Amino acid sequence: MMEIREINPNEYCFLKEMLYEAIYFPAGSEKLPFSIVDEPSLSKYFESFGQKGDFAYVLSDKTELVGAIWSRLFTEDKVGYGFVDTETPEFSIAITERFRNQGFGVLMIQKLIEKLKSEGFEKLSLSVDKRNAVVRLYERLGFEVFAEAGTSYTMLKKL
Repeated sequence: MMEIREINPNEYCFLKEMLYEAIYFPAGSEKLPFSIVDEPSLSKYFESFGQKGDFAYVLSDKTELVGAIWSRLFTEDKVGYGFVDTETPEFSIAITERFRNQGFGVLMIQKLIEKLKSEGFEKLSLSVDKRNAVVRLYERLGFEVFAEAGTSYTMLKKL
């Protein structure tokens, strides 16, 4: 039985694994090495997780963690790829391949949105490669393109 629950502090290291899973590699392209997530442009998504404004949920099949969704607030001097402003959390999500396309992503996004609303946040952003089919899912969930840079969209949803 699958469960979506708040992440435990001893599981924060799982966010690093899920960040790698969240990287979009177009069909036919070679995957970058796992060490790419240690680059400062990516490590800011998981390093020192648990600060004010950090929220995360994991997807568990009772024996192992198979997905995660998390949000962070970034500052003007340390922005994420989906940065909108210092008051808008940016989220990341990933699910291991064998559990994808089963509706868990939608449930996880809804869970995070509920939490952010209850914490008083008014907007939520993300960054996604515009070639990634998941863009259509985000649009169905009410996210709109806020900005475009290269092959990426920054998408925004009013909560």
